[in-house]
Amino acid sequence: MGAFLDALIDNRGATGFMGDTKLISPALLQRHLHKAGFPATRGELLAHVREESDRVIAALRELPDRRYSRPAEVSRAFAESVSGYLGDMSYPTRRDDLAGHAERQGAPWPVVEALRRIPDRRYDRPEAVAEAVAEEEE
Repeated sequence: MGAFLDALIDNRGATGFMGDTKLISPALLQRHLHKAGFPATRGELLAHVREESDRVIAALRELPDRRYSRPAEVSRAFAESVSGYLGDMSYPTRRDDLAGHAERQGAPWPVVEALRRIPDRRYDRPEAVAEAVAEEEE
């Protein structure tokens, strides 16, 4: 996937993935760069997109193996997989406590990273954590 994104950003095309295309939708490009820190160099943008791609791939590997109908359904399924590492968590709690607890439970890095990315606020129940993860991943 990194070579594909390099090709898109370099405007060299990417044969074998989407045919001989040299164009990318501006909306798709904006989506991939939404959380990049600006101002940024080309190299920094490439690094950001690679990191985001790795994060998405790792999160998808945590999903149950079934057919999904919509992106929101994928976000909810991932949030449910995150919740599985928080079963014995005491509430109320905060983001850093959630991430630390998941890490101690042996959660894979996409789960811990997802918890680190939710808003830093008080969470009173597991459903609130799942909602925050699903919203962040959408």
